[in-house]
Amino acid sequence: MSVPQSGVIKYQNNEVHCLRIGTGKKLLIAFHGFGNDAAIFIPLAKELPEYTIVSIDLPGHGATKWTDKHFKKKDLMALIQGIKNEFGVEQLSLIGYSLGGRVCLNIVEQQPNWIDKVVLLASDGLQKNFWYNVATRNLIGKRIFNKIIANPQAWLSKVDFLRKYKIIDESRFKFAKTNLTDDKVRHQLSYVWPVTSQLVANITIAKWNLNKYKIDTHIFMGKHDRIFPIAHGESFVKNLKTAQLHILDTGHNLMMPDLLGEIKMAF
Repeated sequence: MSVPQSGVIKYQNNEVHCLRIGTGKKLLIAFHGFGNDAAIFIPLAKELPEYTIVSIDLPGHGATKWTDKHFKKKDLMALIQGIKNEFGVEQLSLIGYSLGGRVCLNIVEQQPNWIDKVVLLASDGLQKNFWYNVATRNLIGKRIFNKIIANPQAWLSKVDFLRKYKIIDESRFKFAKTNLTDDKVRHQLSYVWPVTSQLVANITIAKWNLNKYKIDTHIFMGKHDRIFPIAHGESFVKNLKTAQLHILDTGHNLMMPDLLGEIKMAF
């Protein structure tokens, strides 16, 4: 495999960093999860020599410099169209991990005729995320979210209260505690959640498009994932004619080297 090439897509007043990995004839556009960057897909590229992967740093990650308040659907689609035109292809494939899966679903919703394959790994966006919507799309929720980010210690006892009464489960409690007490992660979260808040796909339309355009769809879920549990994937694939749900014996992290062979089978 060739050395990954770093590049920047200039869009309005923004600079979107991406990595071009591999030299295959097929185009695969990749989106990482929260706290990762474009390089997370380099190991997978070694397993897919028939593809050229364009892996994108989402706003708030890697070397992307995003100055607009939001990363909107129209911005996403402008980037995808630019890449598609650059490669001169009629169709492309998508892969997304966690947050990146939600990004992929927005493309499926907006322009399904461009897509021949979608691979979603421990994907966000398969169901509506109540807590995310409250924190980013509700006025009171936004204020509470900002207060939590500004003074997390004052809110940890309240989060523990929610856990004790099973309003949130143990894994989400641990996730909140870990992220709220890490200054770097908390700062990144305070930026990424709001800036990507408008990238919420209409699930009904996305599923309709997957069926109508007969898009080959593979959804990988971790058996022990409590952030996005198997039930989300099971619900999503219902009535999808060309979708397969793959259950891996792991948690949320599906990008581990020993799992790449299984993910490769989707291609």
